[in-house]
Amino acid sequence: MSRLGIQMYTLRKTMDTKENVFETLKRVAEMGYTSVQITTPGFMSYEELGKMLRENGLSADSAIISVYQIPDKLDEAKRQAEIFGTDVVRTDSISKEQSRSPEGFHDFAAHLNRCGKLLAERGLKFMYHFHAFEFINFEQETGMDILLRETDPEYVMFQPDVFWLAAAGKEPSDALKLFSGRAEYMHLKDYSIAARGEGALENVDRISSPVGTGNLNWPAIIKTAHEIGITNFVAEDDMGILDPFESAKISFENMKKMGF
Repeated sequence: MSRLGIQMYTLRKTMDTKENVFETLKRVAEMGYTSVQITTPGFMSYEELGKMLRENGLSADSAIISVYQIPDKLDEAKRQAEIFGTDVVRTDSISKEQSRSPEGFHDFAAHLNRCGKLLAERGLKFMYHFHAFEFINFEQETGMDILLRETDPEYVMFQPDVFWLAAAGKEPSDALKLFSGRAEYMHLKDYSIAARGEGALENVDRISSPVGTGNLNWPAIIKTAHEIGITNFVAEDDMGILDPFESAKISFENMKKMGF
């Protein structure tokens, strides 16, 4: 059964105090969401956030540790996951330096494997969330080709984002097939073009927007997502222009209507 969640970075500007975190979580739950992807604010403990989630009938779908810190923070990863009631650890991105060369991607793939194995020894799954720059082309192959080929499916999962697949020049419904058997989670935000401003005709600003309000081929995306085993659908609108609560509400309503 599919789980509909939201990446709370969408609502980051409304979570600047403990009181505002609670109120934001309450509003998210009232929209119908039952799952969130969230990073614990620096002014809170994992225990405090976990309590707020439970009080609002929400669950965290994963814990998060920075990718380059994982080998040194295994106990923290385990503790965070236990508090949130999950067995998945997600992480941030490859560094700019490593992403500039094939060698960097080879080294990063080896690092991902190491992280995945160390987390697996503690009963945890490991998930890497990519963006568009992993599709940089190095003559015969992309950075993503390297990561997919050189990471072990037993230890490294991926979290695709349909917006970033489109930004990388891919048709998301086709590109998602690359992650068959390697992904259970997916970020959903629509790909929209902003109203044209000043400058050359070719200067077009891209923006994120609520699910179902932009230019992506959602029927095909949904079909492929179910075929490859995605069960956690996570709305995110991190670069949009709407009020974030309005965006979150529209995304949830459209996700329900569209059959995620």
